[in-house]
Amino acid sequence: MFWQSTVVQIPELSAVHDFDALLEKDLAVVFKHSASCPVSWLAHAKVSQFLDRQPQVPVYLVPVRKRREISRHIAERCGVEHESPQVIVIRRGKVVADASHGAITAEFLAEAVR
Repeated sequence: MFWQSTVVQIPELSAVHDFDALLEKDLAVVFKHSASCPVSWLAHAKVSQFLDRQPQVPVYLVPVRKRREISRHIAERCGVEHESPQVIVIRRGKVVADASHGAITAEFLAEAVR
C-alpha cells in the first residue's frame, strides 16, 4: 500500500527566483503538491518511490497552497496549465514532460528523465 512507503524529504522552492534558477540546469523535476489532498499524497509516494531508485535526479517541491505565486509563475513560464498534483520535467529550460494526478508514477518519471 502506498501509505507504507517512506516519505522522502524533497527540497522546497520558496521563491520565484528559485524556480527561474532551475531553468539553467540540465535537468530538474518540479512536483506541485497539496498537503490537504489524498490524491496528492499518493503522487508524493510515487515521486518518493522514484527518488528511492534515482536519488541523483534533482526534484523540487512546490506546496501549492503555501506558494501560490510560484505555482502560477511556473504555469506562465512553462506554458503548462496548473494542476495539483503535478510533475513537470525540465531540461535546459524546456518542458520535456508533464503529468498530473494518477498519471504521476515512478515509471513515468523514470522514462521522462531518460
